[in-house]
Formats: sequence, C-alpha cells, structure tokens
Amino acid sequence: MTLLTVENLRIEASASKVAVVDDISFTVERGEFLALVGESGSGKTAAARAVLGLLPPGLRKAGGRIVLDGVELATASARHMRALRGPAMGMVFQEPMVSLNPAISVGAQMAEGLGLHERIGKREIGRRCLDMLARVQIRDPERTYDAYPHEFSGGMRQRIMLASVMLLKPKLLIADEPTTALDTLTQREVLDLMVGLARDHGTSVLLITHNLGLVSRYAQRALVLRQGRMVETGTTRQILFSPHDAYTKRLVEALPRRGTVAKQRQGGEPLVSVRGLKVAFAGRQRLFRRDAGVSAVDGVDLDIDAGETVAVVGGSGSGKTTARPRHAAADPGLGRSDQIPRQGRHGDGRSRLSPRLAAGVPGSLFLARSAHAPRRDRRRTAASRGAIDVR
Repeated sequence: MTLLTVENLRIEASASKVAVVDDISFTVERGEFLALVGESGSGKTAAARAVLGLLPPGLRKAGGRIVLDGVELATASARHMRALRGPAMGMVFQEPMVSLNPAISVGAQMAEGLGLHERIGKREIGRRCLDMLARVQIRDPERTYDAYPHEFSGGMRQRIMLASVMLLKPKLLIADEPTTALDTLTQREVLDLMVGLARDHGTSVLLITHNLGLVSRYAQRALVLRQGRMVETGTTRQILFSPHDAYTKRLVEALPRRGTVAKQRQGGEPLVSVRGLKVAFAGRQRLFRRDAGVSAVDGVDLDIDAGETVAVVGGSGSGKTTARPRHAAADPGLGRSDQIPRQGRHGDGRSRLSPRLAAGVPGSLFLARSAHAPRRDRRRTAASRGAIDVR
C-alpha cells in the first residue's frame, strides 16, 4: 500500500526560475526502503525537503502533487505541516550539528518533540528518551541525556539525532546522506540501527545518497536523478547489475574496486617526519574536581615523501584528525615534525566557510595573508585556483 506519492514535482529558483527539480514522480510503499541516488546538485535534497515543506530560501515549489497517507501536502496549512512533522514524517540530516542545538542538553532537545505532539508527563517523557537512547546503543543513556551535543563524536551525534526522530515513530523517515561524514564501520552501525528501528515501528525510509554501496545493502528500489531530472528507476538489483541509462552506467562503473597497490617510496629524506607523537586532552573542569584526561594519540611515527599520498585510516575517535602533523609542529613536547608550509581540507566545508560572506571572500582573504597584491590580482589568482568564480 502506498504511503507517499510524488507526481510531476517541479522546484525552481525563485529569482531565475531555473528548474532545480524538473518533473519527477515516484512513490514510497509502506515499510519500503527507497533510495534517491545522484551526484551533488542533482536535486535529491531539494525533492526531499519539498516533501517536508522545508525548502530553503531561494527555492520554491512550482508544480506537482505530494500526498502523504492521503493528505495533500501542497495545500496543507503551515499549522497542519507542523503537526505532521514528527509523528507523520521525520528527517535525519547529513550533519547532526545542523539540527542539534549546542547550547541545549540532549535530553531537553529529545523531550521537546514528545512534549509538543503527545500529552504525557515529564517522567514518562524522560523514560521514553532514555529507552530510545539505549535502543540506539548509547553506552550511558543517563549521562548522555544530561550532556551536550558537542561532547560527542560524529557517530554518537548521529545516533542521538536518529533517536530523537524515531522517538515519535514517524510513518516516513527521510535520511539525507546520514553517514557521509562517518567512517565505514560507524556508517554500517548507524544504518543498521536505522533499518532496525524502521522495521520495529513500520516506518518507510527515503534514503538520499550518492553511495551505491549503501543502496545495494539497504534499499529495495532506487531512483536516479541527474540535473534535477529522473533518468532511471527500478529495483536495486536492476539498477546495479543491468542499468539502462548511460549516466547510471557511469555511476555503477565509478564504484571503488580493489586495484594494484601503489609503488613504495624509493627512499631519501622525507618531506614530513613525525616521531613519537602524543596528544592528550585535559578532562572537563567540574565544580570541585576535574574529570580524567583523554589520550587521543600515543606514540605515532609517520614519514611522508615529496609527492607521496599517505592515507591515515581508522574508525571515528581513533585519532586520525588529531594526528595531523600540525599538532606536533605546534608543540615540540608532543613529538617532532619538520616545519613546512601546508594546507588542509576539512571534512565539513561548512565549518570553515562563513555563511555571512560571499564565496570569493575566504579565498581572497587567504591569498591576502600570503601575498601583498592589488585586490584585482588577488581575485584573478583566486579564480585561477578555483577559489572563486569571477563573472
């Protein structure tokens, strides 16, 4: 039986009228796991947000029908949509810190939804929250309930976000790239939990992803988008093993495969040399005591030759990011690292890009620090390096 029906959906940029999503149609059956697949900018997230009625500023729904469990969402009032978000449909976003308020405790944020949608007492709300935290395999639900989101790793925050959404047992769960920032093992743990909770509550799942590996493991059907248009739809097996569209074939061919091992370095003086790197974080200061510290990195040795690519691999919380050479260079007591110029790309660009500045400003500021040049030259240089788009 069909839970969600989307017919001829069109989403446009408000100013230019350019179609972001152009005439796509699909259905989600009750208890089904459907994947929306496509590259960045294909319209996956815009289509999902249209279902929730949460399109960002600058986009508008220009046509089509969206029906959830017999309710026409396109004509529903704002008050009715607020009542539907939570018990009828919920969403897990790519970065949980976008949804979790760092200034409010985990328990208070989880309890808010229950308090708005169900008439139950505070004690019952607390009990349900603790039970759900335990269900998503949080080791210490009581401590987590009173803690704040920034105190947890990405994998733990995504579990907390999943617990908050599933607490209201929605009929439809929209998961927008929920594991992109997580390591492979944590990805599987989080998605296995999501699938288990969905089955327990009879929830349908709409998975937004570009990862065909996740599609093959979890989805029954898939819909492929490209530049806002649907190019192919079918069962997961058909999409992965006998795709019809040329674009879908390229997506499948781009799946990572085991290849030959890269050549070993030939010797010589390394560009970067780290010996005995140790990094420890002090414990949190309480009123009358300080919590025990945490050893993040202990005795790491690393050499990187000029032109060489070295992969640092490990699960969430293994010390990968902390072990970057800059930490050793910053404090001689932590180890030894050659002093060299270096640049880095962070896992989440939004944490480094200011939402208040145009895209060209960060690149221009970076170049201004390294070279005293006229503004026109800095902009031209930034454009040539891909930092900004000069028009």
